[in-house]
Amino acid sequence: MKNINIIKVFILLCTVSLFVSCDEGGDPNPGGTKVEAIAGDWWVIALEPDGVTPAYGGDYVQFSTYNTAANDNGFWLDDNDNWMEIKAKASLNADGMTFSSEPNTPELYTDETVTVTNGTITKKSYTTTSNTVVDEISFEAEFSWDPGTVYKFVGHKRTGFLEDENPHY
Repeated sequence: MKNINIIKVFILLCTVSLFVSCDEGGDPNPGGTKVEAIAGDWWVIALEPDGVTPAYGGDYVQFSTYNTAANDNGFWLDDNDNWMEIKAKASLNADGMTFSSEPNTPELYTDETVTVTNGTITKKSYTTTSNTVVDEISFEAEFSWDPGTVYKFVGHKRTGFLEDENPHY
């Protein structure tokens, strides 16, 4: 009999804690970030200054753009330690969907610097292999390891569809 009372009390406590722990406690919508319009994964290729020839014979690699901890107009431009090794902060002008970095911005995968200029994001302007219309990205970058050479980066938003994965130039 004593065990049954203990079990009843235990079940009662569990039931009460279940209802108390499910309280949302206010506005459940945390909102977004200042750069959510451009955040995500991209397929990007680096081109020589002529804008046609792939730099060093490269191909598309996956880039990511995401907000900084400050949640201002700054964001990370990150090739996930692939090939050109670029991870640097840039600033977004959300009205014009343009971006750039400060001159000689620290590049975090190497001990070098990079200057990002002429960055643009064009909404719904590229059609992928799966016929999905996505955003397009382009920017120029000059690295301290190759001063005077301004590489052109072009690409499009990643869809996640299998037929759009690993595009080739």
